[in-house]
Amino acid sequence: MGETLKTPAAARLRRAAGLRPVDIYRRVIMAASEGFMLLDRSQVVTEVNPAVLLLTGHEPQELIGRRADSLYRRDRVEVCSASRDHLSFETLLHGRDARDIPVLITRGILREESGEPAGYMVFIVDLTELKATQEELRRSERRYHNMYRNAVQGMFQSRLSGELIRVNPAYARFLGYASVEEMRKLKAGAAELYYDPAERQHIVKLLKRKGFLVNYEVMLRRKDGKPVWGLANYRLNRDDPGQEPIIEGIMVDNTRHKRLEEELRREHRKLQALSLRDNLTGLHNTRFLYQALDRLISESRSCGAPFSLIFMDMDNFKAVVDKHGHLNGSQALREVARTIRSLIRKPGFGVAYGGDEFVLVLPGFDKARAMAKVEAVRRKMKRTVYLAEKGLAVKLQASFGLATFPEDAQDRTGLLALADQAMFRIKQTGKGAVGVA
Repeated sequence: MGETLKTPAAARLRRAAGLRPVDIYRRVIMAASEGFMLLDRSQVVTEVNPAVLLLTGHEPQELIGRRADSLYRRDRVEVCSASRDHLSFETLLHGRDARDIPVLITRGILREESGEPAGYMVFIVDLTELKATQEELRRSERRYHNMYRNAVQGMFQSRLSGELIRVNPAYARFLGYASVEEMRKLKAGAAELYYDPAERQHIVKLLKRKGFLVNYEVMLRRKDGKPVWGLANYRLNRDDPGQEPIIEGIMVDNTRHKRLEEELRREHRKLQALSLRDNLTGLHNTRFLYQALDRLISESRSCGAPFSLIFMDMDNFKAVVDKHGHLNGSQALREVARTIRSLIRKPGFGVAYGGDEFVLVLPGFDKARAMAKVEAVRRKMKRTVYLAEKGLAVKLQASFGLATFPEDAQDRTGLLALADQAMFRIKQTGKGAVGVA
C-alpha cells in the first residue's frame, strides 16, 4: 500500500479526487490490518482503527480518551527494543470479557518541527498465533518437523558460521527463492541474506550473551536484491553437549508494517508543512511567524545578532478587486508573493499576514540593511506589471513599516506593534513609502 501511494499515477489520482494529505493519512490507517492507535502528547488515545476494535472486541468509546497504558498489563511488559523515537515491547492487551491478548506494541514518536513530541503512533500486532506456535514447538518434538514444513512463518536453522542447516518453504518464499534446496546452496549461507552483513554479526554476539532474541526487527535481502523486513525470534540451541551451538529462528514478514509506518511519517511531515503555509500565496502563515520570531529573539539574545521585521500593506488594493474581480485579486496577491520570494533569501522569509498584508522577516539584518532590502522590493513592485497572464496590466504598490530587534523592541508583541504603527503612518501620509519605527 505504501508503495502505491508514492507513485506519480497515485498522485494524479489524489489530485483528481481532491484528496488532501489528511484524507490519505486516514485511509491508510483505516485500511491497515494491524491494530493502530493515535495518541496525543499525554499518551491519551485519540483515534483507533477497526483492526484494534476487532482484536479487543471493544467499541471506540471504550478506548478513546483513555491513557494508552491503561489498556494493557503493565506488570507483564517485556521490552524488545528502545531508541529515541521507537519503543517495542510485548504485553497482554485487555480485551472484552476480561480476555488478555498477547500482543507486540510498537510505539513511534511524531515530532513538531521544533523537535518536541506532538503525539505517538502505536501499532499492535496480535501474537496469539505466534505464541501458540512457540508453545507447540516446546510441547511436541514429534509434531515439530511436520509443522516446520507447513508453518506460515519462516523457520530456519543455521550454524554460527552462517551455513544453513534447514529452512522451511515459508522462509524461502519470504526471501523470493523458488525452493528450499535453492536457498541452501547459497555460498555465504545465512550471511548472504542480511542486507547489512554486520547485522548478523551483531545478532550472533547478542545470542552468545543472552541465548535468545524476541521480536527482533531485521532487514533482509531478497534473491532479487530488494530489502524486506522481518520480525524474528532467535534461539541459540546448546542442547547437544560438545557440539557447536545452532541458531534457530522463526521469522514473520514485517515489510508491510514498516512501509506503512514510513508512509505515516511522510504524511505527518506533509501535514506539518501544510499547517505552516498560507494556501493562497504559498508563503508562511502567522503560526509559523510567531514560532520563528520567538526562536529569533532567543538566538539574538544569545549571540547579539539583530534581525528586522517589515509590515507590508497593499495600497488601494480594494480598487483592484472592485475593477477586476476577486479571482484576479487573489491572483495578484499570488504574484506579489512571487515578487517577495524572488528577493528574500533564506534564512529570511515572507508571511501572508492576512488579507492584502504581508510580513517580511530578515534575520541578521540591522536597520540599514533592512531598509535597502525594502527599497529593492518596492522598486521591483514598481517595475512589475501584474496580471499580465490574464491579459491585464495592473500596477501595484505597497506601504511598509520597519522595526529592528533589539534596537526598537524587546519582545515579539512590541516588535510587531512598532512595525505596524510605522506602516500605518505611511498609509496616512501618502502611501507607497517606508516608515521606520
